[in-house]
Amino acid sequence: MKKMKKGMPLDKTPKYTVKDVAKIMNVSTHTVRYYDNEGLIPSVSRTQSNVRKFSDYNLSWFKMVHCLRATDLSINDIKTYIDLCLKGNRTIPQRAKIIFNQEKILKDHLKELQDQMKLLQRKKKYYNDLLNKKSVDVWNPFAI
Repeated sequence: MKKMKKGMPLDKTPKYTVKDVAKIMNVSTHTVRYYDNEGLIPSVSRTQSNVRKFSDYNLSWFKMVHCLRATDLSINDIKTYIDLCLKGNRTIPQRAKIIFNQEKILKDHLKELQDQMKLLQRKKKYYNDLLNKKSVDVWNPFAI
């Protein structure tokens, strides 16, 4: 998928197979088919033999859907978001609310992960000190 300039429409020429999309997006072919079957990727073309063909336009939708799914937004809520997008500018406030809410959720999750990382780093230092004989194990009651 080549990068387009801001405001430029993406190419809608069908050219990628399910396998191609899976490789480009680093997901399974099952995920690609699932998103399409759930109606999350607008305007996916099919050949006469019913093979899915994706365009750069479809890949841009896929990327957004995959991002929203990674933030734990439900499939139903993603469908709502996609439907709102397809309705045009009058739905911008509703779409913005969804995105702002997901950003907050992700920021909260990131904070939790950072706190967990700090704890693990303290434990790592503790164990490195033990391994290097710089201290004795005082946290393990069986080591005393």
